[in-house]
Amino acid sequence: MKILETSRLYLRTFESDDAFRLSDYRSKKEVAQYQSWETFSVTDAYRRISTSKDIQTFNKVKSDYQLAICLKENDLLIGDIFVEVFTKKAFVLGYTLDSDYWGQGYASEIIDAFCRYMKTTYKFRKVLCYVYSDNKRSIHLLNKLKFKRIAKSKYYQDETYIKFIR
Repeated sequence: MKILETSRLYLRTFESDDAFRLSDYRSKKEVAQYQSWETFSVTDAYRRISTSKDIQTFNKVKSDYQLAICLKENDLLIGDIFVEVFTKKAFVLGYTLDSDYWGQGYASEIIDAFCRYMKTTYKFRKVLCYVYSDNKRSIHLLNKLKFKRIAKSKYYQDETYIKFIR
């Protein structure tokens, strides 16, 4: 099911056929470096897809969702976003993009569109992102999208960013 489209991308629910591609890009060393996993097997991918493929709504508090980022031109899965609904007005957003597609504006395009979608469709007001303090590329992305750092954890070696969706 397609959720939203931008000029170059679309966001949709996952399908079982995505497992090998999901495992492929998530297992790349440079992609996994700033994530909670070191490798991401096909079994891991099938497990995650099974909990995410039948999503109908994105506003159930204390729920989380994974969505596929695809190129419009060839329907290729190039990344995913993770959404955890924190409250009726705030959600946590995570993102993973295949390193072959870094530096082309895809992440900022889909994150910006998704935040607007969540505001328009479900009336969310805040989005939070957690990023490792040494992930300069991701911090640059969040700054570009007008997120503000509100906390830094020495224990987890990460930073919390917030954006008020207008």
